[in-house]
Amino acid sequence: MLIREATTADVPAVAQVHLDSWDAAKEGLDLPTRRTREQRTEHWTTFLDEGGGELWVAEDHGRVVGFIAFGSSRDEDRQGQIELYTLYVDPALWGTGIGSALMGMVPSDAPVSLWVSEANARARSFYEKRGFDPDGAAEAGHHVPVIRVARTSGSERPGYRGF
Repeated sequence: MLIREATTADVPAVAQVHLDSWDAAKEGLDLPTRRTREQRTEHWTTFLDEGGGELWVAEDHGRVVGFIAFGSSRDEDRQGQIELYTLYVDPALWGTGIGSALMGMVPSDAPVSLWVSEANARARSFYEKRGFDPDGAAEAGHHVPVIRVARTSGSERPGYRGF
């Protein structure tokens, strides 16, 4: 597996992983505002073209199997810090360490926050093992209720083994 910066040539594959993983993570929820492949493609193209932050992909045998995007926090109370915008992995490869490898691209020496679905126990556990705790912020979200989790450094929880 190779972790590398994304290029515009990766956008269609990033959009597909985004859709597949998002659908799997939100299975069973009523989501009338689900975005289309075209909307995801436009979003990631604009993100890269406008320098919206960093976008990294995990590639396995020439195929994009996951991605992570992060940059300057958009939250007023976290200005000057890093926000992890999104992390998605092909659902067929969940639990194989790809998410952990992608998290390695996020600077470990700075405070980092992210918004996660309140109901997504799998994602919340993933981030908790990597030192993220709820900081009290919550919102209705675009699709589902979300909470903000944050870490003050790159330290994982004691006993965490990376997978």
